[in-house]
Amino acid sequence: KDLLVAFMPWGGYNMDDAIVLSDRLVKDDTLTSINIKDYNVEVRETKLGAEIVTRDIPNVSEESLRHLDENGIVQIGSEVKAGDVLVGKITPKGEQELSSEERLLRAIFGEKAKDVRDTSQRMNNAGGGKVVGVKIFSRENGHELKAGVLMQIQIFVAQLRKISVGDKLAGRHGNKG
Repeated sequence: KDLLVAFMPWGGYNMDDAIVLSDRLVKDDTLTSINIKDYNVEVRETKLGAEIVTRDIPNVSEESLRHLDENGIVQIGSEVKAGDVLVGKITPKGEQELSSEERLLRAIFGEKAKDVRDTSQRMNNAGGGKVVGVKIFSRENGHELKAGVLMQIQIFVAQLRKISVGDKLAGRHGNKG
């Protein structure tokens, strides 16, 4: 959309090539943009066994897992916020990674179910967004993947960003401000 622009010195606001916007541009969402960020998750074969994509992750709240399907992958159309799990993934944990308390409990109770570490992909702290796409690549389906990678999951999250103080604007002729 084209904007009506005036180049002029005006009450001290012309310092450092500043651009002054009217409130109406912000209120009408004229300069609001959609930013699509992709998150790549690789499921690998480790020395201790394969990583597993699952919804059943130890010590993670149900609130963080609410957008995952039964396979542990976020559903398209979900409104996610910072900290939400996009792909639930657990990795086998070796004996050397266990703390002394965990080794003691394991020796007493012989519990082996908690021998996993949470390596889930979470939404970053840059805010929330809407999941607009999920692509799953796996060796089983004939996709070419890097050595040691069993599956690759790509999540696309769209974020709506209003213009704010400090955003960079430029005209088509390179006049930045």
